[in-house]
Amino acid sequence: MSEKSGVSSTTRGRPVTAKPLVNTNRSGTPASASSASVKSKSRSTTASASGSGKRPPRPPSANSIASSKSSASVSGSRKHNKSIVSEPSSVRGAEAEGESEIKVTKLSSTTVTLQTSWTPPSKPVASTPAPPPASNEQQPTRTSDPLQVAAQAYPWMFMSTTLDACFKSAETSATNKIEARTKELDEQEAGISDQRDRLEAERAIQFYDELGSDMFAKEVPAIMQLFHSHGDSCDKIERDALKLASRGSPDPNDEEPLKDYNNMLDDLESLQTQATDLSNSITKLTSQATPAADNATADDSTKTDESAARNQIINIFSACLPVLRARIANLSMAQELIDSALENASLSLRMESMGLTD
Repeated sequence: MSEKSGVSSTTRGRPVTAKPLVNTNRSGTPASASSASVKSKSRSTTASASGSGKRPPRPPSANSIASSKSSASVSGSRKHNKSIVSEPSSVRGAEAEGESEIKVTKLSSTTVTLQTSWTPPSKPVASTPAPPPASNEQQPTRTSDPLQVAAQAYPWMFMSTTLDACFKSAETSATNKIEARTKELDEQEAGISDQRDRLEAERAIQFYDELGSDMFAKEVPAIMQLFHSHGDSCDKIERDALKLASRGSPDPNDEEPLKDYNNMLDDLESLQTQATDLSNSITKLTSQATPAADNATADDSTKTDESAARNQIINIFSACLPVLRARIANLSMAQELIDSALENASLSLRMESMGLTD
């Protein structure tokens, strides 16, 4: 039976070794073969049922049974091949890449069992590339040929000389342009500068003439000198007053023991009067000069410099007024101190004359 089934499979042109992998059931038999055997059995039963009415059934021979089983197995394998064609490309790729081997493990009268073994393709081991051999760089050889030396040096010399010439020409052209522009500006400003110098000289002359001819110019120096001298006198007399007040009782044997006190009072009074007169003169000077300066600026715009100079001088003298007020206050305090010292001295002299002191 096994030999007949093998002959029937080879006669149809499909050897067993060329068949692909066949899925088997849990029992070990292929699904296509079992389905084919079921179909053949059903056909035989229907045929026997139809023929039972006409003639008595005849038992099938052994050859017919073997041929029907072999044809069923071949038809089942064809259907299974068609179903395998629709498998995904990944399975086909795996089968193409690997090496498949089909072996017939069992050949019986009922089923044909195929066993396959698949070995995965071996992947090549990634080998580290060997480093390339070090290339021996050829060192430039120095030649002693004068032609080659000149050929190597001439381009650099030509480039350097050309650049130097370009730099010098650019610098020369820029310098010439700057000098030409400077000359043009000097020529344009020549007339303006002369007019400016002339105007400044005229203003200075007018200012000095105004100072020489005006009463303001004559009074200002005298007032300033008197202010400085009065300050020196005040400092000196204040120190003398403090010394005189701190001195003890005068000597009774002197002819005029109270003369120093009286002289000090006279000096203090004269300095106080001088300070008052100086303050009045400065106030008068500032009050007269300010309206004159305002009128000058309103009438003639060319006298602005003169009015500015007057205003500066007036501001200086105005700052002297608080100083004079402080001096007058100090002189009055010194005068009070000397008066009290004079009273104490006269009282002590009377007590000595009366013999009331020890």
